[in-house]
Amino acid sequence: MVPLQTQLRYITQRALLAYYGTYLHFTTLIAVWICTVFLAVGLKTTAKIRKNNFKNFNAQQDRKNERRVIKTVFLLAVTYLACSTPTAATMLVPHFVLEFETSRGLARISRVCHMLSGLMNQINSNANLFIFIYMGSKFRETFLRLFGRKSP
Repeated sequence: MVPLQTQLRYITQRALLAYYGTYLHFTTLIAVWICTVFLAVGLKTTAKIRKNNFKNFNAQQDRKNERRVIKTVFLLAVTYLACSTPTAATMLVPHFVLEFETSRGLARISRVCHMLSGLMNQINSNANLFIFIYMGSKFRETFLRLFGRKSP
């Protein structure tokens, strides 16, 4: 029989893992989507206000800039969500498959999943720089000027 103190410690650890590993992670994912939608809607509303209130308004240029901003934000959100999915799955699976981290065969899969999660998190961190370089001409020019190259 396992002592009560050990059982309580195990239950507490599982509860904390469930909270920090899944609830907070999925809350972040949902918040990213909600903020992306609000940003896109806000940009549309602001463009309409500018169009109605300014005489020197260049609608075509404004639409182009707005589309680029929306594409950039959407690409950042999709990249974050795609790269965070392995982490979310790795944190969620042990709640449904209790042997995931202890069983001999499943422990190998668990280690691979944890390594994949870490790799995807690193890719996400580095992808943002390349997304900004690709999508933003001002960012690209500043970046190239900062590192001593002339922009094309």
